[in-house]
Amino acid sequence: MSEPILVIMAAGMGSRYGGLKQIDPVGSHGELIIDYSIYDALRAGFKKVVFIIKKADELAFKESIGNRIAEVVDVEYAFQELDKLPSGYKVPEDRVKPWGTAHAILCAKELINEPFAVINADDYYGPSAFKAIYTFLKSNPADEAYHYAMVGYTLSNTLTENGHVARGVCSVKDNMLCSITERTHIAKHEGITQFLEEDTWTPISDDSIVSMNLWGFMPSFLDEIEKGFTTFLDQALATNPLKGEYFLPSVVDSLIHEGKAKATVLHSTDRWYGVTYKEDKPVVVEAIKNFQEQGLYPENIWTLPYLTLANHFKFEGDILTVNPTGNGHINDTLLVTTDAGKKYILQRLNQSIFKEPKNIMENIENVLSHLKAKLEGMPNVDLERELLTLVYTDSGDCYYIDKTGDFWRSYLYIDHTISYDIVPNTEVYRSCAKKFGEFQKLLSDFDASILHEAIPNFHNTPVRFETFLKTLEADPVGRAASVKEEIDFLLARKDDMHALTDKLEAGILPLRVTHNDTKINNVLVDADSQEALCVIDLDTIMPGLAAYDFGDCIRSGATSGAEDEPDLTKVNFVTELFESFAEGFIGAVGQNFDEEEIMSLLMGAKLMTLECGMRFLTDHLDGDNYFKIHRENHNLDRARTQFKLVQDMENQWDELTAIIKKFIVK
Repeated sequence: MSEPILVIMAAGMGSRYGGLKQIDPVGSHGELIIDYSIYDALRAGFKKVVFIIKKADELAFKESIGNRIAEVVDVEYAFQELDKLPSGYKVPEDRVKPWGTAHAILCAKELINEPFAVINADDYYGPSAFKAIYTFLKSNPADEAYHYAMVGYTLSNTLTENGHVARGVCSVKDNMLCSITERTHIAKHEGITQFLEEDTWTPISDDSIVSMNLWGFMPSFLDEIEKGFTTFLDQALATNPLKGEYFLPSVVDSLIHEGKAKATVLHSTDRWYGVTYKEDKPVVVEAIKNFQEQGLYPENIWTLPYLTLANHFKFEGDILTVNPTGNGHINDTLLVTTDAGKKYILQRLNQSIFKEPKNIMENIENVLSHLKAKLEGMPNVDLERELLTLVYTDSGDCYYIDKTGDFWRSYLYIDHTISYDIVPNTEVYRSCAKKFGEFQKLLSDFDASILHEAIPNFHNTPVRFETFLKTLEADPVGRAASVKEEIDFLLARKDDMHALTDKLEAGILPLRVTHNDTKINNVLVDADSQEALCVIDLDTIMPGLAAYDFGDCIRSGATSGAEDEPDLTKVNFVTELFESFAEGFIGAVGQNFDEEEIMSLLMGAKLMTLECGMRFLTDHLDGDNYFKIHRENHNLDRARTQFKLVQDMENQWDELTAIIKKFIVK
């Protein structure tokens, strides 16, 4: 079965409304009714849209709708014009009214080869209706070429207080359509719902099932409307040449009575919203606002491109909203919600930072698989909260590449958690340290050599030092003379730069799986218990030294001041925080580390801090090209805070060494 498509009838003149109603905004960010219909259709599964418009409206329609939608879904156009008639027929003089909804579909015949749904551009149908019609079209057997479907609404849910409406009134038995009669003038009259025909008002039940022109057809329907069009024209030109219309419901009704077709009625309890009259617009605006407050739609529907991306992943339930979230500086992050009560993170990998995104995802997939196998055998472990869960695509991949070449991946969202940018207290810091230590312990038997380097030489301090020296020699913006004290600070510690890498090369320290970005905000903490739950942001996982991970979290956490604090009297190394982190980390890794490796952790704290300060100073000398700055000498201030912490560590070296030693298990 071919993939179903969506056909949108948007050629109506809007004479009662007084303008091109299809492009009149109803949302708080300029959204149109048609945007909500397309949003619902995309999350139901539709991937192609055919717009039926008037040629004269093409430019305005494309500028307001079509060009935007074409960025996320395949779009084609058909044009409904009065003179699109069979050979031998002419447009009656003074006729301006289109030939009706069946004629509209006939004008798109050459563009439709698949099962297709039909909607009006100016009607709001609700997400459940699109899901129902998509499911029907997708699952209808190939030998059921004349089995159609209609989403039926309760008449009372489709009326407007501002005038009359046209509805196809249905007779239904056992969820099958028996007949449908087009009533072009239904309104409240003398306090009850009635329809007007030949100057006579006739009551009609508010519970009647009516068609809102949300149909599901097989391609066979196109041939049938073409066959019936000449019969319609012969009758209309003779009896009502200026206003006679060829309606979709009338064609379906004829086919049912001929015994040639059948139509399933898919019931909807939703309320219809539309802008048949200008006075209807405030009602629609208020309804959309309420839907957003209920979480049915994002605040800004222009997240349509993200919705299209999200549809490629195997999320549980139907997608409700896709909204930007988080404050990360590297990857774009979105939050996806579904009607199954699930939440997911959808992220675009920054390829300017991660040059080989496939390698990044291979690293993550391998490491998470290893961790899952270990954790599954442990008691009282909640895998969905204590380990990142990758969500796979429809094709079974752990990432999706969009048409622009961007890489996207998704994780199950871990709810009711928080993360801290600044260490709140020693207890939380110790808990995070324990989680980072457990991360190391669980991966202690993982072959780190099979991992790709996410960022080459990321924590290779000697290489970072060589880059500093080259930049210093070039002095591209003439700043070296003004920072002589900071330069001398680094040069005086030249021998320290090799302290860890030399031991790695000599086989004294083992190569391990390292996170390489162990700031405290990369651990999710339970919002109630304040216990660390899960290590996140695994993009920089690669081979390295345990001292890198220990040191980076000490550098960023065991300090009294902000990373860019210009007043160095406010920046001090906090020994109490160092001790709590060391206790948590070393206690977690236990006997998986020998004494040599545990003692290397202190040098890791110093070198990661020194390396970070060196990178800030290098960027300052180079003209601030890598790190974002928000004021003059911003990178210099950052470098100075790191150097102050290094100095503090050196001044307390014996005390810090004693702290490390007391946690070694003999």
